Amino acid sequence: MRQLNFSIILAALCAITTPALSQLSGTIIVANMSDNSVTMIDAASGEAIATLPSGPAPHEVAVSPSGEWAVVTNYGSQNSVGNSLTLIDVREAEIHDVFDLGVYERPHGVVFLPDNRHVVVTSEAMRVILFIDIESGEVIDTVSTTQRASHMLASTPDASVIFTTNIVDGTVTQFNGLDRTRSRVIEVAPFVEGIALSPDGARAWIGSNRASQVLVLNVESGEVEKTYNDFGFPYRMAVMPNGRYALLCDPGKSEIRVIDAHTLEHVKTISIDGSKALVSSEFPGSASPEGLVITPDSRYAFVSLQALNQVAAIDLSTLEIIERFDTGVWPDGISYSPLSAR
Repeated sequence: MRQLNFSIILAALCAITTPALSQLSGTIIVANMSDNSVTMIDAASGEAIATLPSGPAPHEVAVSPSGEWAVVTNYGSQNSVGNSLTLIDVREAEIHDVFDLGVYERPHGVVFLPDNRHVVVTSEAMRVILFIDIESGEVIDTVSTTQRASHMLASTPDASVIFTTNIVDGTVTQFNGLDRTRSRVIEVAPFVEGIALSPDGARAWIGSNRASQVLVLNVESGEVEKTYNDFGFPYRMAVMPNGRYALLCDPGKSEIRVIDAHTLEHVKTISIDGSKALVSSEFPGSASPEGLVITPDSRYAFVSLQALNQVAAIDLSTLEIIERFDTGVWPDGISYSPLSAR
């Protein structure tokens, strides 16, 4: 009887501690800046499906709404200017095409339009956003941001509201992605980079690297509703598709802040041990949580840990890290497809 009871208890403990990711299907796609590659990871097992070559220093990844395609922006390094996109077939786990953008150098922020066929990409060097047809690889339109160093890009699901952050000018530029027009430029704070939009497009969450702040912008009024201070480096952020929480990655402090996206109240800070950080880390002693993606069902978040060459999986019901997966060298941009590779 004692042995039976012990077995029951042991089984119960195992059930409690087993990661819930086994219930998740799909593919995590990570851009590795330092070894010019893309790692594709099975979301349920954490096993690497494929490591694909990219252009120089890939920075960001976007997945189509259908989950079939991933586009990687090859931004380049200090010594090698990037001007290309890598198109990946997610199911086949292989490169489908590479698009040369010509004079549109330093492509960075990227989102898909709802039609699964077109992407919007920033060209930091040319101060524009590009509308690109992934079937032909052609740039079908460009719209000027009118600002310097247009870096990151965020969009509502229907693409009616798109923003770029313009680092040097401390501004954001708003666009309508449906009719490909620029709406306005809003001054925000010095050296803004990270940005996320609420699903309804009512609020923009914007990180100021120089001021060490995250600002919540009311999109309708163009005014700042709330400011969060004392960040180390508010690099990337995302809002859950169900609109519940905003997650704010801070590699400067090796943590992720969780904010109630409705009340704007602080919920939790997730600290990540950086004692094993690589010496090459941009932030010594930090795990450097940087890239961030949330699954469409709002159950999990995946965060690239640049200084550990890993991805952390966060259970958004408990706000705890439940698993880590290995990547290539210096993982940065990250995205997720609900489809699994064959």
